[in-house]
Amino acid sequence: MANMEKKVVLVLVEGNTDETLLIGRLRELFKEKEIRFEPKNGDIFYDMEQAKKPVKELIGNRVKEILLKRKFKPSNILAVLHILDTDGCFIESDAILVNNEQATLTEYQENGIYVQTEAQKHNIQQRNEVRSRNIQIMNTTQKILTYSYQAYYFSRHLEHVVFNDMNPKKENKVEKVDRFLDELEVPIEEFLEAFLPQERTATYEDTYKNSWQFVSQDLNSLKRATNIPLMLDFLQEQVPL
Repeated sequence: MANMEKKVVLVLVEGNTDETLLIGRLRELFKEKEIRFEPKNGDIFYDMEQAKKPVKELIGNRVKEILLKRKFKPSNILAVLHILDTDGCFIESDAILVNNEQATLTEYQENGIYVQTEAQKHNIQQRNEVRSRNIQIMNTTQKILTYSYQAYYFSRHLEHVVFNDMNPKKENKVEKVDRFLDELEVPIEEFLEAFLPQERTATYEDTYKNSWQFVSQDLNSLKRATNIPLMLDFLQEQVPL
């Protein structure tokens, strides 16, 4: 049951490492808000089982499921935030390259996505087309249902930004983030600020828009970048109790 003395910010994520990296600092900074990370196994921006449904409907349904599961009232919710990985989805098709001799099915590099076969190239092209379209819809969306909504990214993903590892192993991801935080000597937002791709402008809105314009161009969705620091600005300035 939600604490009635607090207002809830839902943070939609794909896995657990985002929460591990950010939750401690968010709770420290925003004690008056209840920050709730809600992981979903799978990629809501590329859900082939529900591909015919508009992405806003899919995310709205996800929020409704969370409210029902957590027994939140609509009045409890301050905002819905979304953290996603770009996974190189904005690159042109000619930057998806076939290398029959590579050991892995898909290999990400800063100059392209390398795949073993033509079939996998087709799969990545299809995924990128759907994901990029859906992400562009959501990064210009300000409301889901009746709630304020903002989308933030890690490019190519969290491990790339934090560890400079474009192709991490799946094992021990959470433990690795825990060790990183134990050794970090500055607040996490200060560390991530170095990877904000564009200089801050006079307003949050312009900086947010510019950060998405950057990552959607050329090969930038394969580069080491994030606009996560803007999430803290949004919580501080744009989400009053």
